[in-house]
Amino acid sequence: MMLHSKSTEHIHHHDHLPSPGARAASAAAVVWTLAWKGASLWRAAKNDSKPWFAVLLVSNTLGVLDAVYLFGIDRARRRRERAAAVLSAAVGQPSQPCHSLEM
Repeated sequence: MMLHSKSTEHIHHHDHLPSPGARAASAAAVVWTLAWKGASLWRAAKNDSKPWFAVLLVSNTLGVLDAVYLFGIDRARRRRERAAAVLSAAVGQPSQPCHSLEM
């Protein structure tokens, strides 16, 4: 014969649902990740950077790798392009067409 304790008799199905705070934190993490992923994928596609696009597409690092691409890889590429344009202008060579509205 099996005895049930009173504490286990009143288990409700909804006890397995996450708390409202946990649901809010999960929703915030999803929004945060999608924002970073969207920005990094957009920039990688715009830069015709297929390897980075593929890596960013399949990775899920809560935006960390996406931020590395945006603030590291892409920013360094932009600085090199600006420096080359300044140098070309200084020596009187026509500059290469670039996106002047980029950040």
